Amino acid sequence: MKGVVFTELVRFMEEAQSADFAEAVLEGAALPNDGAFTSVGNYPSEYALQMVGEASLQSGIDAAELCRLFGKQLYGRFFILYPHIMEAYRNAEDLLSHVGSHIHAEVCTLYPDANPPKVESRKNGDDMEVRYTSHRPMAAIALGLVQGCMAHFGDERSLSWDFGEDSKSATFTINGERSE
Repeated sequence: MKGVVFTELVRFMEEAQSADFAEAVLEGAALPNDGAFTSVGNYPSEYALQMVGEASLQSGIDAAELCRLFGKQLYGRFFILYPHIMEAYRNAEDLLSHVGSHIHAEVCTLYPDANPPKVESRKNGDDMEVRYTSHRPMAAIALGLVQGCMAHFGDERSLSWDFGEDSKSATFTINGERSE
């Protein structure tokens, strides 16, 4: 998994709690690299899962909820880190419909060794369905990313979701017609 996710996870813990909290989580997670991450490095996704599990233990917040909150913040950070990609879209629906075909293609250009999740979207009447499939159990982060995207664009339609049993897949449905 790309290091930028890890550096942003540490940033999230620092901003949501404190630098001391983030340090305690990294220490408690007992990672082989002692929590030393670079944004361009590659790390096992299990490290992120260990960090989230430890953060959950130390904060008392459910791990899935921490992932969702992290995903919302991560969306905002992607807009700052990758403006040349993100600024091409004028609304949430346009961006979400191009995650698989454009955004992840750009990610693979920037990071040839990246293995992003598969994201597909389709219109169903006024609704939009986004299907997320990954080899990593991080569907709650995807939920937060979708919520962050909708909030960024001021899209107030309702969002429903259904996670796969293993949290490696999810279907997100944005309900209703998009208002201009």
